[in-house]
Order: sequence, then C-alpha cells, then structure tokens
Amino acid sequence: MLSLLHPDQDPADFERDLGTWTTLPEPYVGFLAFDDIGEPIGMIDARVRNYAEGAPKLAAPYVEDLWIEPASRGSGVARALLGAVEAWAREQGYDWLASDALIDNVDSHRWHAAVGFAEMERLVLFGKPLA
Repeated sequence: MLSLLHPDQDPADFERDLGTWTTLPEPYVGFLAFDDIGEPIGMIDARVRNYAEGAPKLAAPYVEDLWIEPASRGSGVARALLGAVEAWAREQGYDWLASDALIDNVDSHRWHAAVGFAEMERLVLFGKPLA
C-alpha cells in the first residue's frame, strides 16, 4: 500500500525503512483496515517526532502515511484508522497529533479539516547536496 501512495519509490525501500522505523527509540505504530472478506483496504502509520508544528510540548505523534483503496474512500475507513492512531497517541501520553499533505493535494486538505485538523502553515522545502 505504501507503494500505491508513493509510486515514485521502490517497494524495497519501504521494507528497509519499516525495519528502521520500528527499531528507532521514538514510538512508531501502524494499522491496517480490511474489508468483509479479509482484503486489505487501507493503512495508516505514525511515529513520534521531536517537533511538530503547533504542538504545545514540541514532540508529538505524526501521521506519516495514510492510504485507502479508491473503492473504499468516503466510507469512514480513513476516519477509523485515524481514530486508532489517536487512541494510541493518547495511550502514549500525548495531547497533540500532527500530519501533512502535499501543497496541491486539496482532497487531503479537505479531509484533514473534516476530521479536526487545523492548518498550521504552508511551506516549500529546499535541499541541496553538499558533496
């Protein structure tokens, strides 16, 4: 599912990354959703970052990925997966949850607003190799 969300990345990279994320000292969690016959239809993962925009205590859980099968979108699957992350975050003692979306992903912006997120800022990131 990560490959469907990020088609420009090699699936082998995700396997390697998941191995890394699950061994970091910061908490990491992932949830899957299945349809009535047991087929996967959605996923969400989150990890605690040492800084999240707007977080009162700086560190906060951060939704890293969320993907729902197109046929299941609008059915509440994403909201249910988010609820699982929110419950996990509360169990970890956090009172803030952060997320992001690409600047042109208006559908994601609308969904985030509909489930209670407020836009914190807009940002264009730059980077440059030093080698």
